[in-house]
Amino acid sequence: MLKLLASYNDEVAKVVLKNAPENCKYTSHQIQKEILQILSSRVRKHIRDSKFCIVVDEARDESKKEQMTLVSRFVDKAGLV
Repeated sequence: MLKLLASYNDEVAKVVLKNAPENCKYTSHQIQKEILQILSSRVRKHIRDSKFCIVVDEARDESKKEQMTLVSRFVDKAGLV
């Protein structure tokens, strides 16, 4: 998720990816909520009056790594999903 955000924003790439230690995951609940708030504010800014929802799910895979999935859907003024 951080790599995706960094690919769109050079400042995030400089601060987060270059300076973070290898074992640093940034997946605490507080960080996850902050990522979700940033994402929702960006979505609101771009789709303005359209309806949207963001679904977040977290799961642990077989290798015991926790993974967070984000799904974003919106309906535009014409009613298209």
